[in-house]
Amino acid sequence: MRRERGNQRRSHRGGGRSSRGRSHRGRGDRHSRRHPRQSAESGNQRERIAIESGDLVLIDQFMLANPQFIEKMSAIVDESSDVKNDLIKEYGGKVIPVTCGTYRIERDPFAYTIVVHPEGESPESPEIVKDATETIGEINVDTRCLAMLDRELLDDTSLLERYQQLWFSGQDKACRDLLRDNGGAVRYGFRRDGDELGIFQVPGADIICLWPKNIEAMQPAADSAHHEQEA
Repeated sequence: MRRERGNQRRSHRGGGRSSRGRSHRGRGDRHSRRHPRQSAESGNQRERIAIESGDLVLIDQFMLANPQFIEKMSAIVDESSDVKNDLIKEYGGKVIPVTCGTYRIERDPFAYTIVVHPEGESPESPEIVKDATETIGEINVDTRCLAMLDRELLDDTSLLERYQQLWFSGQDKACRDLLRDNGGAVRYGFRRDGDELGIFQVPGADIICLWPKNIEAMQPAADSAHHEQEA
C-alpha cells in the first residue's frame, strides 16, 4: 500500500531526479557561479510538497534521522493524529492543517522569507508576507535545513529507517533527495549557525510564511543562495 502511495507522491512533483542534474565546471570558470537570484529561483522551481493527510509538517531535517524520534513514531503508528502531532512538537516540529494538494515553496534569500503556497498560485513574497498576520509559532533549524512534508509520510517506518541510514553514513544530500522523491521538500535557512524562524499564516488561506525572528546580523544573500546550489 505504501509503495502505491509513494508512486502517487512522485507524480505530484513533476520531473524526476534527472531534472536536478547540474554540470560541474572548474572554480575558475566565471560562468559556473550563477547570480544569487538565479540560484534561489532554481531552488524554488524544484521543490514541491504533496499533502494527502491535511497536515503539513515543518521540522529540522536531522529529526527524521533521530533514533529516539523514529522509535517513538513507530510505536504510535496506529494511534490518532493528535498523538502523532504531539510527538512531532516534542521534537521541535510544527504541524499545520492545510487543504490537501500540492504546494510550492518560494524562498527569497534577499528578503529572508520562505513562503509555502498552493501550486497554481503565484503570490509575490514581499507582498504576501504583509498579509501573514496570524501567528502559528516558531521553529528552530539547527542544521540549516528545514524539512517540509506530509505528516502521513512519517507513518512509513521503512522510509525513516532508510533516511536514518543515509544520514549517519554522511549522505545528507541523499536524505534530502529521498524526501523529494516521496513528496516532501527541503529548504535552507539563512544563517550558517542555524535559524529561529517565526511561522505565520495568511488568515483564511493555505499560505504559510516563515522568516527569522532576528533579522539583524544575517548572512549575505549571495552566501545563503550558494548553499541552495548544493542542496
